[in-house]
Amino acid sequence: MLTFSHGLTRFINHNIVYRPSISRLLKLKFKRQIFVLSKMSVTNKNAEIAKRPLPTETNPVVETPITKKAKKIKTKKYKAKKVDPTSPLGVFQFEIAELLKEQGIKEADTINDITAILNDASSDGQVKEAYHRKVNDVKVLKLTSSGDGLAIIDNPVESDKKQVVIIPFGLPGDIVHIRVFKTHPNYVESDLLDVNAKSDIRRDDLINCKYFGKCSGSQYQNLTYETQLKLKQDTVSNAYKFFAPRLIEKKILPEVGTTIGSPLQYEYRTKLTPHFDIPRRIKKAGELKERPPLGFGQKGRPTWRKETLHEGGNASTLDIEEYTIGTSIINKGLKNERRKFEKEFNTYKKGATILLRENTIVMDKDSTEEQIKERLKNEEGSRDKDGNISYEVHMSNDGDKKLIKTCVTQPRQIVNEYVNGYSFQFSAGEFFQNNNSILPIVTKYVRDNLQLPEGEHNYLVDAYCGSGLFSICSSEGVDKVVGVEISADSVKFARINSELNKIANCKFIVGKAEKLFEEIDLPNDRTSVILDPPRKGCDELFLKQLSEFNPAKIVYISCNVHSQARDLEYFLLNTLNGKNYKIESLRGFDFFPQTHHVESVCVLSRV
Repeated sequence: MLTFSHGLTRFINHNIVYRPSISRLLKLKFKRQIFVLSKMSVTNKNAEIAKRPLPTETNPVVETPITKKAKKIKTKKYKAKKVDPTSPLGVFQFEIAELLKEQGIKEADTINDITAILNDASSDGQVKEAYHRKVNDVKVLKLTSSGDGLAIIDNPVESDKKQVVIIPFGLPGDIVHIRVFKTHPNYVESDLLDVNAKSDIRRDDLINCKYFGKCSGSQYQNLTYETQLKLKQDTVSNAYKFFAPRLIEKKILPEVGTTIGSPLQYEYRTKLTPHFDIPRRIKKAGELKERPPLGFGQKGRPTWRKETLHEGGNASTLDIEEYTIGTSIINKGLKNERRKFEKEFNTYKKGATILLRENTIVMDKDSTEEQIKERLKNEEGSRDKDGNISYEVHMSNDGDKKLIKTCVTQPRQIVNEYVNGYSFQFSAGEFFQNNNSILPIVTKYVRDNLQLPEGEHNYLVDAYCGSGLFSICSSEGVDKVVGVEISADSVKFARINSELNKIANCKFIVGKAEKLFEEIDLPNDRTSVILDPPRKGCDELFLKQLSEFNPAKIVYISCNVHSQARDLEYFLLNTLNGKNYKIESLRGFDFFPQTHHVESVCVLSRV
């Protein structure tokens, strides 16, 4: 039943007259006009086409050609990457500048036209071909801190210019043939093709590796060990010349001491990380049909060692069967893992790195073979073809312990290192020094140079302490050691190691070294500090805080002498109490014989 209101609503809705607004009417009219005009234009156009004469032999139809706009070729520009001055490439810039100064050549006269090479497609590759060529009878002038030869050659495009060229495996005094294969703004890279005249320091008869001359590692094998140590002493001296020139000008820097050699020059390295690459075309496991090379990178495409030209193949990664600077157990592990890789390579769809880390199990000197095998049942490690863990038995230096060496391949596995009577545990993938033979020498040197004059109490702070190597080895003779490390995992092992070695006076904390001294409550007059930072060195904030703490002694250990030199110049000349210190000694330690690497130890005392 409808109410009155419902009926009224229906009545109104059915009887409303809708009247469009004037604006709407105008819009409709305008649209109609457009439609009529467009229809007329189409009609007129069709009529015009119909009136055109048909094509004949005397009156052919001429089509108007369509001209396309020429595509503008974009010029490629070289973008220089930001480089840390203390990195190998950054240091190389200092070495180039020094070479040019010695040869009386202006830097502007050695700049290469990179833009022309990058845009060489328009000239059929002629520019690139001119730059990348063979050059004969080049005299190697000096070595870089990375162990490569340096020389000056003529610029092939601009006759009034020269080029600085890197020659891997070239030695000062060599006369060589080279092939330039890559151009940078102020230098070029080359391969060593032949050695026509040998340097006085070249001793190819000392080479102990069939991959030498191709492999990117161990490039000093054709030098006597005495020469290697001298070159590393020069590296330390040059680092301070480049990065701490004011210390030299002010005669603050003492003469760099002779480099301390390693007891082992071969078979010393306790960690290796061979790798392999998988071609990009491989998208899933099982597609790869041929085993890729497993080993280390090739340094260019040199051909100078004809007798070993084909060793390891010619891929960018060499197939390495044995690494002469690796320990015996590491090479056994490499052999085992290569055998395993031979069976499993097609299960990978991308490249990877294989970890080989030496592990030392400490047992009583009277342990029998049966006891050793029983102990190994609970261990994990690289296994031989019969499925047994590969191991070797060594005696400790004092003859009091048997050291059972195995090879670990899992990064998270806990391994043990035995140094001068102390045991150190850490994760296999974490950092720990890789030359066990020199560690007793280095740790003793650090401990001896931390000693303060006899007093009531002595203390030690170990910044960047890692798993506690220097803290524990230097704990004797001090009341308290405080170690700090940013890695919680490393601090965990540092605490474990102090308990393992029954060291009661060590405390380890997690934190940034930059804020270390906010948590240290030790008398600075009786405190020594160990610095062992990563390659980048210390930042200025930390160095300022170190200066404000004003400790009695500082021992700075560095795997990058260039960042060490930079840090010490800043500390001594730009911080509050830096002027209160003198450098007692500075010298290198050869952790990596047969390579260009050198560790540097600097001792400072407050005056």
